[in-house]
Amino acid sequence: MPADLMINEYIYLFALILSRYLGMMLLTPVFGSQVLLSQIKVLTAVTLTILTFPLVLQSSYQLIYPDSNLQVFIELSGELSIGFFMGFLVFLVFSAVLFGGQIIDMMMGFRIANVVDPFSGANSPVIGQFKNIFITLIFLAVNGHLYLIRHLYDSFKIIQPGQVLYSAQLWSFLFRRSADMFTLALKIALPIAGAVFFMDIILGFLARTVPQMNLFVVGLPVKILAGLLLLYILLPVLHTFYVDIIFDVINEIPSLFRILSMG
Repeated sequence: MPADLMINEYIYLFALILSRYLGMMLLTPVFGSQVLLSQIKVLTAVTLTILTFPLVLQSSYQLIYPDSNLQVFIELSGELSIGFFMGFLVFLVFSAVLFGGQIIDMMMGFRIANVVDPFSGANSPVIGQFKNIFITLIFLAVNGHLYLIRHLYDSFKIIQPGQVLYSAQLWSFLFRRSADMFTLALKIALPIAGAVFFMDIILGFLARTVPQMNLFVVGLPVKILAGLLLLYILLPVLHTFYVDIIFDVINEIPSLFRILSMG
């Protein structure tokens, strides 16, 4: 093989590996945060690519440079989608936690008070933002970000660069996980939202029996106090629950890679 052709193929292989890591930086929680500078994200992806490049070269991968620019674009996009889909799975879990917090905010009367989410830059209610930061800290504490890097590193043993295959099974898998997000959000919100709803029923009975009491003035602080107190009591339970759902989605990532390799 001519030396210049081999160099081109090595550069192309490096670009394929880099695209897979850059895909992880697009949507994955923590990595895709707006808090991190774009330069840091790119530098991290390049560093991981340099570490992964020898692994791919030692495998049975055949260096073949595409004949057309269109094929180059398709393969680079395919590599980008691998990291993106992995990040999307984890993003769904974080979105479910944020959505569950929004339901609690609505029941407690905090829905009108929004704060800026430092990770996404969007506005979110107080309890939703608290839960989002809480699960992010747990994610970092259990080394979830390192597990994601390890899974994407191991993905080159399952999916060779430029060999991504899409199928109906892939879209079914992603749509099913997207639907599970709403179920997970209801599970997260149900204990506190259910207790606040029960208090609404009690306040409704009081409004009928004691018409002189201004329940709008009395009821709102009582619901906020009860919700915050219950949230404080449930923190150890939420910690265990969040750890479980984080590892559940992390353990599903190899299944996603196998689907992408089968087509």
